Amino acid sequence: MRATHWLSLALIVIAALMAGAVSQRFSFSADWTAGNRNSLSSASEQVLDALDAGPIAFTAYIYPGPRRAEVSERLSRYTRASSRVNLEFVDPARDPQQVRALGIGDKGAVQIRYQGRSQTVTDFSEKSVTNALQKLSVAKDQWVVFLSGHGERSPADESNGGYSELAAALDAQGLTTRSLNIAEAAAIPDNAALVVIASPQRAMLPGEIRMIREYVARGGALLWADDPGPRYGLEPLASDLGLRWLSGTLIYPDFRELGTGHPAIAIIANYPDTPITESLTQIGVFPYAGALARLERSATNEWQAQTFLRSSTRSWLETGPLDGQQSLTFQPDQGDTRGPLDMGIALTRAVQTDAGEFAQRVAVVADSDFMTNGHLERLGNRPLALAIFQWLGFRDAQIAVDVAKAPDTRLELTPAQIRGFWWVYVLILPIALLGFGLMRWRRRRRR
Repeated sequence: MRATHWLSLALIVIAALMAGAVSQRFSFSADWTAGNRNSLSSASEQVLDALDAGPIAFTAYIYPGPRRAEVSERLSRYTRASSRVNLEFVDPARDPQQVRALGIGDKGAVQIRYQGRSQTVTDFSEKSVTNALQKLSVAKDQWVVFLSGHGERSPADESNGGYSELAAALDAQGLTTRSLNIAEAAAIPDNAALVVIASPQRAMLPGEIRMIREYVARGGALLWADDPGPRYGLEPLASDLGLRWLSGTLIYPDFRELGTGHPAIAIIANYPDTPITESLTQIGVFPYAGALARLERSATNEWQAQTFLRSSTRSWLETGPLDGQQSLTFQPDQGDTRGPLDMGIALTRAVQTDAGEFAQRVAVVADSDFMTNGHLERLGNRPLALAIFQWLGFRDAQIAVDVAKAPDTRLELTPAQIRGFWWVYVLILPIALLGFGLMRWRRRRRR
């Protein structure tokens, strides 16, 4: 019996040592949280896959202590997702010059380096780190130039009709936004990766239109988002692109069933299969949108057109006034046009430059409202807007990359629920506990 006892003990010790050795050589992890919150999202994995030209170094300037374990846990999802990601901790006290150069405070920071470029983050959330990686994916600043001076949507405008939230989202993805009055500048800068015309409200000068057309003729990328109404002198640009704008505003007659509140709010639930929309799954909302049509191909029109936004068969273009919402009906004899109708068209063509031939890209959308501050966060508008800009910026590997918020990290209560909690926790529960205490006290007094 004694020998058996010692043999069993020896086997247990050997098994424990073997288990320890195996755990040092192999690891396994599983994420059972809602939405896999402790693993990288598919958007972040897509960004990492796009950075395929070398190692990615994470240098965490964190003082020794519990904070390091917290930061290591957050960043470990990146090291698990790619073997090219290396995480190193540095004591800020040992490198004060670098700490001062990076502006690192007491809470520390992480410097991310890739191909000689670097980004520093103090917020270690997935969204912040992935946005930094997206910025590193661009070898130089890509300027997104918004034309101004004619009442266009502005990236500096914080009102509901402005584009400030869009500008912030683009900046987070490494696309630097600028406003440009070409009448004042007298030229479109050479470092403009993309020019945006966003619903001008006043006529442009002939010289401004000439500069825009010359920019496109040289192979420049363009996004033209406009609304129903006059083109304010830009008709020649539309002709250059092989397009024309149709008269009228898109109407969805079943707006009550959809709950949009107005028949002039177009809804797109199914996108055509294009490079811009292939990753989009959410519904797009387009207030007061128009429609486009393609001109017949000619020897001078080399553009290859592909529709990426199309209205439903239930829609139509209303050419009459929109005052009487209840009485709007499809009237073809009055000029109304039945859907489906093209709302967004992507254009490409081969352009010869000194550096060789490349495929020029242009996108035209018959609605500028869907990207405004008042509508960008509605349903799938934000992913769509970012996908358009990513495609125009030749960042195909990162189209529709946008780190979503975890589904269960925010508690939203209705006013009735808040009142219910107040009654339970402020009145009922304290009174019940007080009554229970008094009852126990009286029973003890009787003994």
